Amino acid sequence: MMTDSEAARVTCQRNKKADARREKVIQAARQLFADAGFHNTGMAQISKESGVLVGQIYRDFANKEAIVAAMVEQDLDAFLYDGVLCNACTTGDHAAVRAWIADFVACEEVDDARIFAEITAEAARNERIAAIFHMIDQRLRQQLVLALRILVSPSIPDARLVTLANLILTVSWGVMQRRVLWPNQVDRAVFTPLLACIESQIDALCREDAAITRTDAADGTACAGAEELTS
Repeated sequence: MMTDSEAARVTCQRNKKADARREKVIQAARQLFADAGFHNTGMAQISKESGVLVGQIYRDFANKEAIVAAMVEQDLDAFLYDGVLCNACTTGDHAAVRAWIADFVACEEVDDARIFAEITAEAARNERIAAIFHMIDQRLRQQLVLALRILVSPSIPDARLVTLANLILTVSWGVMQRRVLWPNQVDRAVFTPLLACIESQIDALCREDAAITRTDAADGTACAGAEELTS
């Protein structure tokens, strides 16, 4: 009979093998979806490309949409937990947060835009893929609100930050689509006015924050003066 530590070690080894197998499937599907398209890729092709038996693939993933979900989750985690943003949020580095937002809008570090284009097209006719896109949108919005919160004080309502996050998402999705459709025609100079618009909105919130702080300080001074007069 195995000891608890031996059983734990066996379980760990099995999990590592399962993770490695799933990764093979995800990477194979990523390449096939980009080359042949979601509809034109079957489980048999994914099996051949990955070296994982079809039956085993179905034990790990219920369907192709589940593979897409795992693929997107993997990419999204890598992006959202990027070291630059995490460090900026930890240290309160405003310049680094603004730089991260600028990079987010520019969408220059997309590994394979073909995957994005294929999944976007599929989302229009596949409810399960559309749900994955909705999840992406929600998580990106949450991360943008957290990043913006670093730049302003708690006195600014979350609703204002959500509105600005939606503006950033709208611009970013548009830039991404343009990169997909015309990858060689994206003029870096176009980003200057786009980023200026976003920066102006961030600056407006910061000025509003400063105005609230000054008003609170003035009210506090007035109250103190009134107390002195009545004492």
